[in-house]
Amino acid sequence: MSKKRKFDDPDIAFNLPITPMLDFTFQLLFFFMIYYNPSALEGQIEMNLPAPSETAKKDSSPPSASNQNDEMPSLPADLTIVLRTQNDGSNNGIISHISVKSRSGDTPVGNLDGLRQYLIENKTTLDNKDDIKIEADSKLKWFAVVQVMDVCKKEGFKIGFGQPPDLTVAP
Repeated sequence: MSKKRKFDDPDIAFNLPITPMLDFTFQLLFFFMIYYNPSALEGQIEMNLPAPSETAKKDSSPPSASNQNDEMPSLPADLTIVLRTQNDGSNNGIISHISVKSRSGDTPVGNLDGLRQYLIENKTTLDNKDDIKIEADSKLKWFAVVQVMDVCKKEGFKIGFGQPPDLTVAP
């Protein structure tokens, strides 16, 4: 017959010193707060917004049904980059199509390198060589918009935004 063994060992208790770990954590936090030096341009994105006079006019009029269907303020850009996004479940928010609207019509450019080549080749033919407008789908992820903005900035354009094409209300 088997005998049951009884263990008379007391429960093992861990004694973890919390105070030194907290001291060390706060010292590290203080160290990084003191020596962190952000660059002057961090977090700044240059964009063209409507003039204050345009916004003051819209703010002074009472909201009505006719005001809600008014056009967005137009930006003085000769080129408009239209960004479409994928909506297939696994690649939601990624650029699927890039095209450029100009006076001569829509031109598909394929990818960011194609956009860069298009901007380089056509900048000399523009009346307004400084401004460009981006119209991106509302579901497009922000990092994709920033990539397009980087291409435009490298080519010397100031960036403005138009209403997303997928939110445009048909008249």
